[in-house]
Amino acid sequence: MSKEKIVLFGGGGHCKSVIDTIEREGKFTIAGIVDMPSKLHEKILSYEVIANDDDLPRLAAEYKYFFITIGHIRDSRPRWHIYELLMAHECNLPVVISPQAYVSPHASLGQGTLVMPFAFINSGVSIGPNCIMNTSSIIEHDTIIGSNNHISTACVVNGTCMIGNNNFIGTNATILNGLTIGNSNLIGAGSVVLKNVGDGLKLFGNPAAIIGKSYE
Repeated sequence: MSKEKIVLFGGGGHCKSVIDTIEREGKFTIAGIVDMPSKLHEKILSYEVIANDDDLPRLAAEYKYFFITIGHIRDSRPRWHIYELLMAHECNLPVVISPQAYVSPHASLGQGTLVMPFAFINSGVSIGPNCIMNTSSIIEHDTIIGSNNHISTACVVNGTCMIGNNNFIGTNATILNGLTIGNSNLIGAGSVVLKNVGDGLKLFGNPAAIIGKSYE
């Protein structure tokens, strides 16, 4: 039986990682990539840029499955903008899970969420839509994560944490057990978060301290 086709939105470095994960998972055939008009017909790991954002109405009529392959480091808004566009056109965003990751059967993942190799998602975890659980990240039991978050490489989010929406948690950061992280925060690489965090903040260090606003 032939595989369903999927269209990827965004042709940068993160796209290459997603391509590798989709190929390894083996559920979809990549139909092509959506990127800027100037990149039309260029190839990324042998897959062609077939359209730009303005072509979404046509693509939504032709294809069933889409996936957002725009990265999220300093600013979550581009990913969220594309997500809203895709939802407005009633597109289907699957969950993509690397076969090298572990996701508990007692965890739940929202549509469009990516789980990269060697990530570990424990029992009772709930993750919202359009999130990135990057390589070797650990999400411990009963943690709740909202939408459009990027939990970066080798992060540890301990048990019973509550994380809101639109956050970036940098490489090798640690969130202690039972903490609440609000919305639209940027937590720097290697930071150790010992206290609850509000909204729209930039934190760094061990222990993590507020060093500014996230979108300054």
